[in-house]
Amino acid sequence: MKKIILLSFYILYAISSIAQSKTSSIKGHVLDGQTEEHLPGVTVYIDKTKHAAVTDETGHFSIDKMPAGTYILVTQYIGYAPIRQEVTIGQGVTRNVTMYIEPENQQLGEIAVTASLRALNRKISPVVVNELTTKTFEATNSVSLSQGLNYMPGLRVETNCQNCGTQEVRINGLEGQYSQMLIDGQAVFTSLSKMYGLEQMPTNMIEQVEVIRGGGSVLYGANAIGGVINVITKEPEKNSYQAKYNMSLIDGKSADNILSLNSSFVDRTKTSGISLFANMRHRNAWDANDDGFSEIGKNKATSIGFRSFTKPTLNDKLTLEYHYISEYRRGGDNLNRPPHEAEIAETTDYSIHAGSVGYVHSSDDNKRKLTVNGSIQKTGRDSYYGGGRDLNGYGNTSELAATGTVRYEVNTDKLLFMPAKFTVGFTQEYTNLHDTIHSRNIKQILNVSSLYAQNEWRDDKLTFIVGIRGDKHNKLSNVNIIPRSSIRYRVGEKVNLRAAYSMGYRAPEIIASDLDVPVIGGKATITVLGENLKREYSNAINGGFDYTLFNNKFYSYFLVEGFYNKINRVFIVEETGTDAMGNIIMTRKNGDGAYVYGLNLETTIQPIDWLELQGGFTWQRSRYTEPVSWSSESYVEPVKKMLRSPDTYGFFSATATPKKSYAVSLSGVYTGSMLAPHFAGAKGIEKDVTVKTRSFVDMTVKLSYFFNLNATNKVEINGGIQNMFNQIQKDYDKGPNRDSEYIYGPSLPRTFFIGLKISSI
Repeated sequence: MKKIILLSFYILYAISSIAQSKTSSIKGHVLDGQTEEHLPGVTVYIDKTKHAAVTDETGHFSIDKMPAGTYILVTQYIGYAPIRQEVTIGQGVTRNVTMYIEPENQQLGEIAVTASLRALNRKISPVVVNELTTKTFEATNSVSLSQGLNYMPGLRVETNCQNCGTQEVRINGLEGQYSQMLIDGQAVFTSLSKMYGLEQMPTNMIEQVEVIRGGGSVLYGANAIGGVINVITKEPEKNSYQAKYNMSLIDGKSADNILSLNSSFVDRTKTSGISLFANMRHRNAWDANDDGFSEIGKNKATSIGFRSFTKPTLNDKLTLEYHYISEYRRGGDNLNRPPHEAEIAETTDYSIHAGSVGYVHSSDDNKRKLTVNGSIQKTGRDSYYGGGRDLNGYGNTSELAATGTVRYEVNTDKLLFMPAKFTVGFTQEYTNLHDTIHSRNIKQILNVSSLYAQNEWRDDKLTFIVGIRGDKHNKLSNVNIIPRSSIRYRVGEKVNLRAAYSMGYRAPEIIASDLDVPVIGGKATITVLGENLKREYSNAINGGFDYTLFNNKFYSYFLVEGFYNKINRVFIVEETGTDAMGNIIMTRKNGDGAYVYGLNLETTIQPIDWLELQGGFTWQRSRYTEPVSWSSESYVEPVKKMLRSPDTYGFFSATATPKKSYAVSLSGVYTGSMLAPHFAGAKGIEKDVTVKTRSFVDMTVKLSYFFNLNATNKVEINGGIQNMFNQIQKDYDKGPNRDSEYIYGPSLPRTFFIGLKISSI
């Protein structure tokens, strides 16, 4: 009996040995396609299986116990484009492979995430997504988000306060409140922080900015009527550092000093990392006409923060980020005295604490993904807005905002007629705002619960999206249903046709511009919500085509896009008198309606590898269906054309790097003529009047020189001139009774700048 048992074991062992000998292995190494350096920490997996490996410190990997067959190897590595490589292995053999992966081409901005909540080549995206990268920030000497956004098609950044210098961005001619601003896909730009985030968000914390023109409300909420701006912060990719100093002389006399620091740390396996940033700014005031009142206020700001990630498993990723922004700004006269001792003072001292945590889980076959995000932001502001040494001008504002999102995605090989991706998500938004100043005491709590679903069909020829969102807003009695659809169709290899439709709405709530208190004729101006204010809603369509030509020596991209947006019950603001304290009261009401239509043109040309040309131009019309009065004076005729909205605007940039040691950049922003309201009060301004402004071309030139300190460190020295032809507004109001909102030209006069940057190679 013992012999039979032993014989059985021997037979089973032999069978198993033979079986194991017939299994196969895939061994190989992964290299950088440009440097041919071996890369550690690269994930290599076999598509549609659970087999995977991570390259070791020498860049090698091994996947064992594979049956014979043909497989697709897929790579995954931060900062590098994934590749798919077919491998055939025989029975009982070991197949050696070499895989070359290329860094993602950030220069040409091919990858976008905002359009459909995932990384997607912009050529096949059904919605046009424009990208602003660090390269553009550097070439145009844009030290803040607001400056960089001028170099995006269809966008225009305007300064709307002569004293405090707050800014807003318009998309396709619509005011800032019609656009949704995000940080890493989260809606943390609230009514209060949105007033300051444009200028005070430093570029050294930004990896790229993605912009969608037209409605994006299904994925991003109610306020995405004009478009969506998603600020994507820097994610750690490798061990690196950067220290940068920039000094500007505004009009050759007022200093603006900025110091920024960055560093990143990533472990050898690329499974965890952290990026840190800090930014400090000190800007002196500038007086354009020597009347003792500033056109650009003084500014002291500090920003610090981090973004981190860890991957406990191949299928899981945790992220944590935090940033803090503080700023003190002061405009008017007697800037070194307490605000109430000035003839005009507009002062804000605020701080923003914001953070988020995220979790992503992917299935083994990468066909299903669960995403959970939470973000919170606390904003505080002490302020003074007033004239004539008014002791009642002190105010205080606080805001707490929190957002939570759960999203589930499923990819299928075929749904009805094509491969598809289905997305369903839930978002909860909460905001608690309290503002007191002069006669105004605002308490506003917002609760918005949202459920959305979207399906995307996609292949190389066709991409089609349909989606719907339902919002329960506590300021509205009914659930708001928002549909969306878009389509992309490829004609040949170079042309894409696109069309899209979307709805959107805005609830009757306090918005960013309502919290500003401009001083006009020495009096503070208070904006209040009118009685029985109803929601406004919109219907938008976009359509156009793009053409791409790309080979090893030449790249060109051309886009033509038409847009039309009809807004019903549009919000308007009218002067309605004064309160008991003598403050001017502006009341937000429902108007009849408005419409915006126009054409966006965009191009990127790289005729040779060391020269890149970009440009964008917008022709548009922004009109009310019925004339709107901006002044209480009967002699001022109502206008149908939206104020401060030019019919034409655009930009261009050219960057040449003929040698690795130096670069030359020339850029410019064009702003066409517009209608600007001008309230009486200043010396020589006896009546309210609607002014037709002149056009401006704001040009910047920058020269940069690069050299290596040693094998691991490099240096950049740069200098140049912004607004080199000094294209500025010539008719600023003078004296204490000026209209602080009468400002329409470029944000800076002729400004000289120099910079120094030291960074790792």
